[in-house]
Amino acid sequence: MHHTGSQSRRAWLLIGAASTAVLTTTALLGPAMRAGEATSHWDAPATFADKQIDASDLYAFTSPENPDTVTIIADYIPFQIPHKPYDFDTNTRYEVHIDNTGTGRPAITYRWTFKTNSPLPVAPSSIRKRTHQAGPVDSLVEQSYTLTKLQEGKPAQTLVTNGYVAPTDIGPLITPGYSRLRQKAVRDLPGGGKVFTGTAADPFYSDNDAVNTLRFGLRFFPIKSGVPMNVSSLALQLPKSELALGGDASANPVVGIWTTASRKSLGSDHRQVSRLGNPNFNEVIIPLVERDRFNTLRPENDESGGLVGPSTLDPHQAKVVADRVNAQAPPAPRKDLEEIYLTGLTTQRDGPIKEDLNSHLLNRDVSGISRVEELRLNMSTPLAAKPDKWGILKGDKQGYPNGRRLIDDVVTINLRMLLGEPAGKGKPDVVDENSPAFLWKPISGSFPYLALPVTAAP
Repeated sequence: MHHTGSQSRRAWLLIGAASTAVLTTTALLGPAMRAGEATSHWDAPATFADKQIDASDLYAFTSPENPDTVTIIADYIPFQIPHKPYDFDTNTRYEVHIDNTGTGRPAITYRWTFKTNSPLPVAPSSIRKRTHQAGPVDSLVEQSYTLTKLQEGKPAQTLVTNGYVAPTDIGPLITPGYSRLRQKAVRDLPGGGKVFTGTAADPFYSDNDAVNTLRFGLRFFPIKSGVPMNVSSLALQLPKSELALGGDASANPVVGIWTTASRKSLGSDHRQVSRLGNPNFNEVIIPLVERDRFNTLRPENDESGGLVGPSTLDPHQAKVVADRVNAQAPPAPRKDLEEIYLTGLTTQRDGPIKEDLNSHLLNRDVSGISRVEELRLNMSTPLAAKPDKWGILKGDKQGYPNGRRLIDDVVTINLRMLLGEPAGKGKPDVVDENSPAFLWKPISGSFPYLALPVTAAP
């Protein structure tokens, strides 16, 4: 990270805040300009209009201080204004799914359901969910959750009942001793592992030029910044043996991960309305008119559905971006993107990327896989001595697209992969590597790693 003096840093912070505001304004104007093509957080028209079911980011990585475990973080409800309370939807199932066979079917699902507990009468969540107009009464609302583990061939297992949700940090008068509330939201799980549920500073980090180039095909000021707002996080730290096929993480180290939100409608069961695996996949690879439909699809149907495969092999946005940066995108069919997003990287399929990295075919007990969109993690990849935010593009095999760490600059990585890396030369200078960089709040060195909520502008 580039360091500057206090005055210079303040100037860059103001510029970064302005650029973030521009991105957010662009998002808010999205339906009038290019609906659903806002920032990296809103991926489709329906989630743009309904923040409570919007999965902004998904992370999965070997826990650095506990390398026998994997940490998974799913962030929802992006762009939360500091000091303003937000809540999970009580009519929605928020889930994290684990595929350890490469079929797109979840072998394990972790499901959160929420209940609003208020010491004073407040408007029901169903009424407040789209307005988030917080008054003094809303500030006192607390939520609790039930965490359930669903596993093929086994009865559902309740892991947490009446779990505490860390609220928004409203300030010392309303939420005194906030760090204590954060710690209260970290729970041990039966059989090993931990869970955290609640508000946190948004860890998303990117080069704003890369965001605009990837999403809109437009260049922007090369400011590398975080987002000065908050998110609602679902975080798990789980033993690798719990996630691996057959419980053997040495023989079967690769897992696929995605998160979904499924809302209950009147007179019907829960219906999936949001889905996130690889960052930027829906808003960059899937055509705009199909993005809401993608959010309703299950990975197990990706190969036969006629949308995910064709869109990956010939993404229109690759041509748009290449034209804007004076580059030549690789011709269709994009077998390199198929490896990155749908099969994982392995030499066993004779793809253009000659790397045994994160395909389920690397699992001893897997003989065949489907083409499905998931965030794939090889749990046996050693921790990087010097992690690089550009992951595999700088030789850091532990970084994205082999899972995703909180430090990974996934927008820049996806931008460069869209232009042909690492299968070919691509355009590694597509963004300014030397521009100043800063995070709004640093991540911590232990679970849940997420910073305390942003409370005010710096």
